[in-house]
Amino acid sequence: MRILLSGLILLLTGCQITSSSRPCKSFQVPDAINHQLMDDLTILASPKANGRRTGTRGHKFSYQYIIERFKGIGLAQWNNSYIHRFSHPKLKQKIGINVLGYLPGTVHSNKLIVVTAHYDHLGGQGRNVYLGADDNASGVAMMMALATHLTRNSPQFSVLFVATDAEEKGLLGSEQLIASKTIDINKVVFNINLDMVARAKRLYYLSSKPKNDILHQQIKQIEQTCLISRRTHRSFSNTKVIDYKKASDHFSFARLGVDYIFIGGGQHADYHGVGDNVARISPTHFSNRVVVVNQLYALIEQSAINSVEESN
Repeated sequence: MRILLSGLILLLTGCQITSSSRPCKSFQVPDAINHQLMDDLTILASPKANGRRTGTRGHKFSYQYIIERFKGIGLAQWNNSYIHRFSHPKLKQKIGINVLGYLPGTVHSNKLIVVTAHYDHLGGQGRNVYLGADDNASGVAMMMALATHLTRNSPQFSVLFVATDAEEKGLLGSEQLIASKTIDINKVVFNINLDMVARAKRLYYLSSKPKNDILHQQIKQIEQTCLISRRTHRSFSNTKVIDYKKASDHFSFARLGVDYIFIGGGQHADYHGVGDNVARISPTHFSNRVVVVNQLYALIEQSAINSVEESN
């Protein structure tokens, strides 16, 4: 997530949501899900990716890998390309690269649910390399697992999967995606943003939907889910308050009035440090969260359907 913020939000492994103190239970997850999920995570948090800092060799290695995975999953190009290039004064002479993959909907094909997860990180400094396994190779790996699930379970809305760049520089990738009109924001019915979803014991979620909306009640009913809805949280150092609404790429959509849900985990001791590596992520813990996000997507899609029907 961006440097000044970090905790992200949401749910998962599984526990009865009625009490945040109950231990999370596990789903029985097929080996194929575990293996591909961890392969994606491991490659994006590998020495070859070298911290995925925008404009570096590791950055190029990473976005090329994501493009190939999008192709392998069966996602189509968006506007005849898997890439959206952008510039920004904060990047100086470097070019940002968002990676986009499109899945057409079966009913509301002219409307978009946009799933975002930033793939950039801090790169290296001297002998230190900040691999960013949790932040945010985990979100990208989870996004690709969701994309795989939806290619096998046809979504009603069209879905645009976006691996955003330069989030750490101030949400630049998502901001420029919208500002460039690469997507028509008027056709976006929901944004799902995934950031730091692998390590936290319990994850947080924040949605634009009001607390009395049925979506919140339905989320609580997801079987075996640990969920905590939060707007703010103390940073790991306890020196500042994190505002989850502004903490990651969903804010680029939120400030334009697009409904969103932010899914992630709070800061940990390895946040933006050299210890944020794959060895500190449990494959079982992580894959259980993917199962729950797949269930969560169905609720979000139904919420979007209800909103579209109410507006007609």
